[in-house]
Amino acid sequence: MELNFKKAGHDYFEPLRFTPFSCETMRENIVPDSCADIARIVDTTGLVCLTNRELTGDGRFSASGTVEVSVLYIPEMAASASREDGPQALRFQIPFQCYGEGQPDCEFLDIRGELHSIDTRVLNPRKVLTRANLVLYPMGCRHASLSVCTGMDGEEEAVQLLREKRETRVVAGVREKEFTFTEELPLSPGRGGAEEILSTRVDVRGTDCKLIGNKLVVKGLISPSVLYRESGGRLTLLQQDLPFSQILEGNGLEEDCECEAAYQVLNVECRVGGESGPDDAYVMTLTLLLRARVTVWRGEEIAFIGDLYSTAAPVSCEMSELELREDWQKNTRRQNVRELLETAVAVKSVIDTETGCGGVQISGGEMKISAWARCLYIDENDMLGSVRKEFTVSAPAEMPDGSSASEESCQAEAACKGDVITNIMPEGIELRLPLDCTLTTYNCRRYVCVSGGETLEEEQDKAAKPSLILRKLGPEESLWSVAKQYRTTCKGIMEVNGLEEGVPAPTDRLLLIPKAR
Repeated sequence: MELNFKKAGHDYFEPLRFTPFSCETMRENIVPDSCADIARIVDTTGLVCLTNRELTGDGRFSASGTVEVSVLYIPEMAASASREDGPQALRFQIPFQCYGEGQPDCEFLDIRGELHSIDTRVLNPRKVLTRANLVLYPMGCRHASLSVCTGMDGEEEAVQLLREKRETRVVAGVREKEFTFTEELPLSPGRGGAEEILSTRVDVRGTDCKLIGNKLVVKGLISPSVLYRESGGRLTLLQQDLPFSQILEGNGLEEDCECEAAYQVLNVECRVGGESGPDDAYVMTLTLLLRARVTVWRGEEIAFIGDLYSTAAPVSCEMSELELREDWQKNTRRQNVRELLETAVAVKSVIDTETGCGGVQISGGEMKISAWARCLYIDENDMLGSVRKEFTVSAPAEMPDGSSASEESCQAEAACKGDVITNIMPEGIELRLPLDCTLTTYNCRRYVCVSGGETLEEEQDKAAKPSLILRKLGPEESLWSVAKQYRTTCKGIMEVNGLEEGVPAPTDRLLLIPKAR
């Protein structure tokens, strides 16, 4: 006879792991007629604006956007003078589109793009070729629907159920919103006004994310770094921290959930002048198009039947496998890094410093973090130069309990979120920078659970059965396994042997195994 089970449904999303992939794009660009010929290129910077990502339906996905490029160069008329001053910039966009391997059941696809390297070479005094190498980090979630047996309809006294409960952490939902941020940046009145903006980069980081009622409230800081040339030819770097906040819809989410926010720059524009004074050289207007993406996590309790039997008749069970991610831990530690960027000539002053982190690999209990740094400087001959270095940072892949993480059961990321200190050395520029390394670990455990079953007809056993059974528990045995073997109940064994609820059964003495009534 088929057994009738009560079932509980669980609907949520689970994160997917993707492999990062590279993308290369290039473009030839003509120097505008209003600009002088190029004598030499000093530096090239870029900002990845990944505007579109799409699942193609065949297990792949596409990503497209632009690299906002700024090529800093010395014009021929400045190079012919006794001192180099008045550098100029070519600012343009390089579009890109690339494809990667995904998973056909992926939902909520997101891709983070980083500029691995960028380089420009002169084809002739009026034309340059810029090549950019990107690394794209895809991420996503897929829908999971579970239906597990939790009990029986009209619970039969003869049927014994081994009930189990496990806690897992799942994605309750993902919310996104695009928004525009505009701010006027005042310049110091004691300096020269801005004559030309040479490059703009932006760092966006979240500071708070909460679910209040049915609204997701996110807060953060936008940190622009604007390199510009003053009216007297001097190069100046403007840096500020600008707070922002946004509200996203959070319908269907519970307030006790945990929220994580990430941000992407879709477009950036910085110009000289403000709303009240379009030609005001002491004000810059920064306009950004941003995308906020909030991942909402919740704890999910999964109750299921791990085993069953009947004291009245044999039972045939259908079993299935249940995989859960448990024991989530998150640990962030700061790793202080010291690197020397060697230069060919002595450095007089440092104008700008930029750092970045790529992917993180875990091996042998260590995190291997790919990082890079770039410095724009003036040398002892008052000439403008730049230096860039790629390096690897090692950090322990340890959790607060002292355990080491493995690549199969963790997620790791790193970012430079503190101040970068520069020291001029005889060999070049020494950098001291803090890296925040975040390690999230979990255990992937599989459980066998009952998904169906039926009772069978009792076979007639003519062999005599003992009227009294005394035995010890084996090293791998439990009261449940012994009770199932003799088709009695755990409660019955505990009662006749004077065992207490919640106390482990003894393995050093004989236990009386009663017959089920």
